[in-house]
Parts: sequence; structure tokens; C-alpha cells
Amino acid sequence: MRTSLWILVYIVITMIYIPGISHAMSRSETVTWQLIFLSRYGGCTNYQYQMTNEYDEVTRKYFDLYKFENSGYAPQCMPDAKYSHYKPPTDLDLLILVYDYEIGRQDLNANDLGGVYTHHGHDMTKNHVIIFCDCPNFRFSDPVWILSHELSHFITYYLGFDRTVVEDTIHALDARYDKCIEISYDQSCAGVKTHVSGDHYFTTATVMAPYPPAVGKKLILEKNETTHVSDGTEAQIVMSIQKEVTKWWLEGKINDTDYSTVLQQVIGQPGAPMATLKASDVVFADGPDGQKNNDTYYDVDSQWGKKKASIVLNRVPFRSEDPTSAIQSNHTFPEWFKSRAKWWSEGIIWNDKEFLSGARYLFSNNTAGK
Repeated sequence: MRTSLWILVYIVITMIYIPGISHAMSRSETVTWQLIFLSRYGGCTNYQYQMTNEYDEVTRKYFDLYKFENSGYAPQCMPDAKYSHYKPPTDLDLLILVYDYEIGRQDLNANDLGGVYTHHGHDMTKNHVIIFCDCPNFRFSDPVWILSHELSHFITYYLGFDRTVVEDTIHALDARYDKCIEISYDQSCAGVKTHVSGDHYFTTATVMAPYPPAVGKKLILEKNETTHVSDGTEAQIVMSIQKEVTKWWLEGKINDTDYSTVLQQVIGQPGAPMATLKASDVVFADGPDGQKNNDTYYDVDSQWGKKKASIVLNRVPFRSEDPTSAIQSNHTFPEWFKSRAKWWSEGIIWNDKEFLSGARYLFSNNTAGK
């Protein structure tokens, strides 16, 4: 056996008789969200109330397409001035902001954006925001399509898919849709879009087809589902023991420094320093038809820059005061990694390969948090 296995076995033998400690981390089985329509006027018009309910129903139906567990607060329409005093519910995970024509034209369209999905902070289970405009025009897609586009960004990102899926695949579907609508339609176009039917506020709506691997992907496995490890393979034994060690680390039986040492052995990077983490603020910005923005990750040194972000994201309630500040010291694990470690150790979402990939990412210099 390799040294890493002996280290893990030693920890298992020495820790096995320590009484269990309940872990304080909790994870909701559903995403909680709310849609708010913002009006430039002193109050909302009948049309704006109607669209508030329509977009809310489209969102619910689109979550159904993905078989994505969710719970929505009642939608609201309010003047932009009143929104400045809005306090999100304490359990809100996703906020959907719909701008009326005046606000959207000024804050989004003027910056070559039809919609935005953004996440802020290190807890992947909350602080998600979608922004789009109720202002269809020839430069941007239909608002319902943009909503479904941003929801696909959110769902795939929330479920832990790689950036190539969250950004590139979703944008490729959108670009294909533009081509089908504006240039030529062929059989391949049928797989890009689908339809949802409303119960109260709309009849039918064209939306982006869900990304198939994300449909029905559960955050929490059924109780009778377990992780099976076959006998006779050293790598499988190592991962089985690593899973137990991870549980004990989460329960406080192993400190961060010791767990870091063990984890570095397992991923083949002994002695690797844990990278200092930047705030994990991310922005997927979707531009005009046929001109999708590829510079999507929020970086103050990028073309987005502070000025543009301050305009586009000025109504996001979850923004970090300093998104570029370092927040983790050496051998201190961020909350997002603790969440993933807990879910992996319990057989939730991530397999062994994905867990190890995340660990390598964490220990790679100048890459974590980007």
C-alpha cells in the first residue's frame, strides 16, 4: 500500500472509538426563490402586475422541466424607489429581478446586456440573482427566452456542473436558437427549444431546452441509496477511508491542518500550499443576439471592470463589499469546500473523481475562487 493509505488507516484506527459529534451544517432540499418586477413609476400598472405573474409562472414551469426542487415566495411588483428598502427573506436562495422597459433600457440594454445571472459569496446554496428586462426589441431575445436562459445558467451552476456547461453549452444553445430564428431553420433547431404551458397567466411559451444531464439531478439521494465500493482495488479503499476521515473532519475530530495534510497525500500534492481564495463572485452576462459576452467571470481587471459592474449589479442585495479581498488563510477551508465535502461523504451529488478534482482545484496556486 502507498503511504497515503497507511496515513488514512492510522487515522481511522486511532479515531474510531471517539463518540460521534453531530455536524451543525444543514442543507435545504429545495431552492427558495422570489421574483420581483421593478417599475420606474410610482406604482405598478395593470400590465406590469400581469407580467409579474406571467414570469413567475414561467419560472415555476421551467423548474418543472428540469425536475428541480424549489419553493417560491409570492411574486411582487413594486416601484424601483420602494425596492431600495426591500429586505430578502432570510432563507432566500435566488432572487429574480425583472426590470420594466425604462430601467432595463438604461441599466441593461445600454450596456449591451439582455440578461445577467450572478452569484456572490462562498456559500453556493444562496445569494443567486437573475436580472432581465421586460423590454423585447430586435437586438435581444424575447424576455421569456432570456429568463429560461438565465435559469439554465443558475440550475447548472447550482448543481455543480463545470464552466464549460454552465457558460459555453448554455451560450451555444442560445446562439443556435438565434441562428434558427434569424437565419435558417433545420431539424437540429428542434432540440434547442421547447415549450411550457401555463395554468393561469399565459397559454404557451417558447423556452430554452433544458440541459439533459441536469434534468432530475438530485441534490440529496434517496435514503436507500448508498455508495458501494468494490473490494480488491487500492484506490477504492483509499477513497472509502478518505470518506470516513472527511466525516470526522467535518465533525471537528480532525483539525484543518491535519485534514489538509491527509488530503494533499490523497491527491498527490504533498506539501502543496492552499491557495489564498478570492471572493467567488461570478457573473454570466448575456449580450445581444449573435454577440454573446465571453468575459463573464467578475474580475475587476477584466473588460467588465468596476464601473460596468456597479451599474449592472447595483440592485443585487448580496454583493460583497470587496469582491477581490482574500478571505481565507493557509490551511483554512472555505465554506463551499466544506459543503461539497459533506455532500460527497454522504453520497450526494459529487462522485470520487469530482471530489478529488475540487480538492486539486483548491490547492492549486492562483486558481482557487476564480
